[in-house]
Amino acid sequence: MAVSKAVKDKVLAQIREDDLIALSRELIKIPSETGQEKAVSDFTVSYMQNSLGMEAKGLAGAPDRPNAVGTWKGVGGGPLVQYSGHLDTVGPGDLSKWKTGPYDGEVIDGKIYGRGAMDSKGGGMASTLTAIKAIQKAGVKLKGDVLVVGTVDEEVGGRWGMGYLYENKLVNPDICIYCVHSDMEIKAHFKGIFWTKWTVRGQTAHGSMPHRGVNAIVRAARIIDELERNGGVSYTPHPILGKHTVNFGWFHAGPEYKYNIVSDEAVFGVDMRLIHGQSTAQADKELQELIARQAAKDPQLNVSYEVIQRHEPQSVSKDEYVMQLIINAASEIMGRKPAIGGTIAAGDLAPIFKAGKIGVGFGPGDLERGNAHKENEFLEIEQLVQCTQIYALTMLEACGVAE
Repeated sequence: MAVSKAVKDKVLAQIREDDLIALSRELIKIPSETGQEKAVSDFTVSYMQNSLGMEAKGLAGAPDRPNAVGTWKGVGGGPLVQYSGHLDTVGPGDLSKWKTGPYDGEVIDGKIYGRGAMDSKGGGMASTLTAIKAIQKAGVKLKGDVLVVGTVDEEVGGRWGMGYLYENKLVNPDICIYCVHSDMEIKAHFKGIFWTKWTVRGQTAHGSMPHRGVNAIVRAARIIDELERNGGVSYTPHPILGKHTVNFGWFHAGPEYKYNIVSDEAVFGVDMRLIHGQSTAQADKELQELIARQAAKDPQLNVSYEVIQRHEPQSVSKDEYVMQLIINAASEIMGRKPAIGGTIAAGDLAPIFKAGKIGVGFGPGDLERGNAHKENEFLEIEQLVQCTQIYALTMLEACGVAE
């Protein structure tokens, strides 16, 4: 049964900009670089318990790194709807380049500044919790349950965050909404991830007699050059996700700052983002073929790689219920249908897809415009308010309103 306009208006009237700003600032003021999330997770659990009356606790897969997981129970007869955002952030970067303190949460010209403001304490957590608060203050009871998950570890792959929760079946929702910075666009197409750690082994020798050794740096450079020139894996560009990408994230070789030694080992990391038409199995196959080509030219080559992380590219059909849920709610609040787009990775949706479930990303803030992972990260308050309104409407519709 459709939710009446009267109920929607009653709930929307309870969403206060001041409440959103205040909660966002409280979260921002708690530093939570990846690996150091306990304080902000504890705060979030306490807020869910004491301010919203939710059943909440910390679920940790790694010591002192609890995920904040809370359930607002409905009266029964509806689905379990999950809203998730991540609590961990990258570091503050160069403090001299910040116009505010990175953990002040200062409001300037309609924007909240601070590390995690956009990514994703404001749009990820404050918006979801404030939406619940508004429904409660309006005196509206839901049939289904709302599950709120604040994860750790998302910035580095989510092994101890959503990955841990799903692999251990600690959460099992019917509907999943990933509260991620999407610039109010529905993220329904996701690049896959194929991270590999390469090791090239050689033979050390004196630097004045390189012919007596086998230089691992030189051989690593040849592999990197071929990956850079040819992309590593064949593909056809996707109309939304665009091109497959290859990035070399780090490189270590030889004794530190030694000029007179032939390096006998070089180790480097490669980040491939896969698009539809590609797969991690294909990437594996074509990288082995690359090694074979290099080995045919250089019998002294000794190279191998280890797969660190792999997620397949994903797409969600416009016909899926969760898509229609967001489209309808966003259209009502924004006065237009939201765009449907893609993004660089599934993030916390990856283990959800792996578990055979469907989810989409939607939230305020833009990675580039909002300085994600850079100094002066910010979130526009107008988008934060709109997103909270949209989350509230999706909760009403998905869970169902009790008579």
